[in-house]
Amino acid sequence: MGYDAWAINFRGTHLSAPVEVWEELGFAEYLVDIEQWVNRIGGKVVLIGHSMSGLLLLKYAESHQVAGLIVSQSGIPRAMMQKRGIVLEGPAPGKGQRAIEGGALLPIKDRESVKALLFDEGNAEEETVDLVIKMMGKESARVGGEIMNMELVPEKISVPLFVLGFDASKIGMRTSVDLNKVLAEELNARDYTLIEPGGHDYMLEKNWERFAQQFEVWIHSLEGAGVE
Repeated sequence: MGYDAWAINFRGTHLSAPVEVWEELGFAEYLVDIEQWVNRIGGKVVLIGHSMSGLLLLKYAESHQVAGLIVSQSGIPRAMMQKRGIVLEGPAPGKGQRAIEGGALLPIKDRESVKALLFDEGNAEEETVDLVIKMMGKESARVGGEIMNMELVPEKISVPLFVLGFDASKIGMRTSVDLNKVLAEELNARDYTLIEPGGHDYMLEKNWERFAQQFEVWIHSLEGAGVE
């Protein structure tokens, strides 16, 4: 569509540098990864972060200026939930929980669990599910807790922000509000939309082009800010 694009992977994930000691890998190391990527790419970039990486990009944006951020299905840190009096419940014990070995979360290999946790019912091709099961790898068990406990300072985040929300009840989470919409409100996001239909890995689902087009339109709207 006329833009240069990079798919970037944190250390320890597919095709990236392996991790020898998972216990030493925290969100601070991932912030270093982000800074290295942006410096290598150069220029004014729009960063797109899904799930965990969305919150990492927001933390990065507290001290770095980029052309824009798209944050997708990232929820909010615990401090922000407490500020709003939000209580989050679920999923039921054992559902969606991953085994931990040597400081790493082990990949999910059970097909039905992958489909239930990552995809909207009937919205993903079986070949896609196969690919995800094949490629899913280890992740740092430490990072998730650190990210949930970190604090975001909205006053420090001045970049244009597009937040995509998600109906978390699809994966057994119970709360009275859309946490992603709360994030959009707290950070004065320029735009917000709900992913529907769609699961957690919505960009691998049958209607992925709908959201890709939304990203394209939104990024195009930033051209006045120097995005090329």
